[in-house]
Amino acid sequence: MMKRDSRGFTIIEVIVVVGVVMVLLAVAAPQMNAYLERGRATTCLSIRYNTEKAEHAYIMEKNTPSPSFADLVNDGLLSRQPACPSGGTYVWLQRTPQPILGCSIHYATLPSGDTANFLYASSFDGQSGLNKLMGNWNVANGTLNNKPGQENRIGFGDTTWKDYEIKTSAVLKQGNGYGIYYRADGKSNISGYVFQYDPGLGNKFVVRKVINGQEQAPFQTASMPTGFPIYNQSHDISIAVVGDRTVIKMDNQTIMDFKDSSFASGSGGFRTWGSTEANFDNLSVAQK
Repeated sequence: MMKRDSRGFTIIEVIVVVGVVMVLLAVAAPQMNAYLERGRATTCLSIRYNTEKAEHAYIMEKNTPSPSFADLVNDGLLSRQPACPSGGTYVWLQRTPQPILGCSIHYATLPSGDTANFLYASSFDGQSGLNKLMGNWNVANGTLNNKPGQENRIGFGDTTWKDYEIKTSAVLKQGNGYGIYYRADGKSNISGYVFQYDPGLGNKFVVRKVINGQEQAPFQTASMPTGFPIYNQSHDISIAVVGDRTVIKMDNQTIMDFKDSSFASGSGGFRTWGSTEANFDNLSVAQK
């Protein structure tokens, strides 16, 4: 008959067991966290989908976007205000033609700062929230790119926007230039303002009015500085419009400051023409 060992575990055996448990936990923890995050991302997607449906119903009923998520709750369209389970910030990427709600963690990374003021943001990981108006566009390596050799137009945002600031980075790789629409109607035959980075016009920055797709003569013009790097150099562009005043900055330097009241509201967009090849990056629109 075998005798039972009553000595219990030795210290070395306990250390080995604890070590094995710690290794198993170290292996399992990341997988568990990833599993939980996938669940939170799925929940976030469901919340955004339901909020988008509620916003669409609100617009159909009242013919205007909701002032806040609380208004969707007060009208009985949502049971509670939407909140990302991972702590992301929700912001409307667009309201029309179909509402699209972005999340700073799971969809459409937002710029740093007070995200409550942002109307739209895109790091161009995809084309959601963008409205192709004419020509060919694609996203690659986090940039929005056009196909040279034709007129290209693409829109973003809501035609009800009034006072806001568009910020983006752009690189002109070849051709005569590119344009940034603001306070535009978002149609293929677009109307609104367009700021143009235009070396084809004699190394100028210009602003034009566009009526039904037809560009008018520039009514604001500024020359590019001597030695300004036109091609293959990223430039930060800011277009701020409040009331009838527009302030345009290039690399944080004001190049235009003027007043015009032709268009009181409208969305944003990009334009290229001819042999232009351009890349756009880090787009955001903030309420002013």
